[in-house]
Amino acid sequence: MTKVVKPLPAESIKGVILLMPPLGSGFQNYEASGNGDYNNSFVAFYARRNFVVFGYSQRVNDLTAGSCESGVIDCSPMADWGLQTIVDDAAFIRQQIAAEYPGVKVVIGGLSLGSLASLAVLNTNPNDYAGAILVDGTIHDADPNVRAINQNFCNQFEGLLAGGVYFDGQSAPGFKAINQLAQVAPNAPSPIPGFPPGLTNHQVWVLALSAPPLSPVTPRPGYFNAAGSFVEDRLFFSNEALVQANIATFVDYTTTRSLRDLSCGLAGETTFTNNLSAFNGPVIMFAAGHGFGTAMFDTAQLMTSADVTINFKEQYGHVDYMFATKHLQQLEHPILNWLTTEVVN
Repeated sequence: MTKVVKPLPAESIKGVILLMPPLGSGFQNYEASGNGDYNNSFVAFYARRNFVVFGYSQRVNDLTAGSCESGVIDCSPMADWGLQTIVDDAAFIRQQIAAEYPGVKVVIGGLSLGSLASLAVLNTNPNDYAGAILVDGTIHDADPNVRAINQNFCNQFEGLLAGGVYFDGQSAPGFKAINQLAQVAPNAPSPIPGFPPGLTNHQVWVLALSAPPLSPVTPRPGYFNAAGSFVEDRLFFSNEALVQANIATFVDYTTTRSLRDLSCGLAGETTFTNNLSAFNGPVIMFAAGHGFGTAMFDTAQLMTSADVTINFKEQYGHVDYMFATKHLQQLEHPILNWLTTEVVN
């Protein structure tokens, strides 16, 4: 649990925002900035405007690569670390917020896993929050094709859990290596296997972001993380330095049960979405056409008691809202306006 706040008298506090983490990172995702200045981060934007910002980082946050595989740390408890763990941890943080800021309105939200975890929290505790900020992430999709794809992933993860495989300690470190090479030697030939030969480190980085294969973390046809072209060697909408700063904060482990819960939810399991109609606060959504896209609209249909505002950009990839060169105009300021008009007043 992290708290960021200006030294303020109680009467000056406008509200509390609880940020849930993306799958690959912790609260530090929201603290990253393209120039290393904390004042330019997503967190600081709201803290400087008299909101108290709390953040949750997953339990794997401080584990370093290799510590589980080597046996230096007993990682067997990860067998039970899934979406329910995150919901339970958020409930604990919510208790701490209530104790420190009694009567202050609390909004929950986040990017990617942070968005779908917020949905799971609202599903379980719909009366604990005054609003929700959902940035391209859900565990509900009405598309039969998407459900079929994710049922296969769901089955795979249940098989891994049954076989005693409780974590992935390879994918995130591998992606961080691609990110590092793109910064220190962008024009050098890439040594990373599995990519077309002859590409530079920077082209591989762009390709990995803009044209990833279908997988549990890219779970829909047409999905990519950021719009771009490896041939042109650039991202179209996202601030490259900001994306790189974020990837550098990635955690080294992902729990199998979390991936199982994500895939099984998208396959049609309703454990964490069957009570969303009970939440009656305002919701602001940001949907990327090449991220979770129409699934965000499907999710809004479940929130029948909520006042849902949806921002949609068809050309955007999954993280383009968060890291856009115009993110202040397209994300932070719309959220601030929504907070001011729909939540705190």
